[in-house]
Amino acid sequence: MIWIAGLFLIAHGLLHLAIWLPKPDKKMPFDAGHSPFAGNVRRLAAVLAVAAALVLAAGGLGLIGGASWWAPATISGAAISAALLLLTFNKWWLIALGINAAIIVLSLQQIG
Repeated sequence: MIWIAGLFLIAHGLLHLAIWLPKPDKKMPFDAGHSPFAGNVRRLAAVLAVAAALVLAAGGLGLIGGASWWAPATISGAAISAALLLLTFNKWWLIALGINAAIIVLSLQQIG
């Protein structure tokens, strides 16, 4: 089960790269580089996506490897991801916000 959870965290992190790094596609139902609050935030979104991907992947690898720091790293990665989702918010991100909330709650349970 640890392997599955760790691989899920790694995949969740890599998904950020797949969504926010490519150039926008006009066929997509939303623009991942657009913020309803701040307009074009493509560069900031890309930086946050890379940060979320790196930290979530590190948390996943830490979990698989039994490192003591995996939970704080995972919480940090999910928080970065949530900030990115809120910055570029659209209705498609509601489930992703739920996933990040679940990651944070489950990781906090492992700390306490």
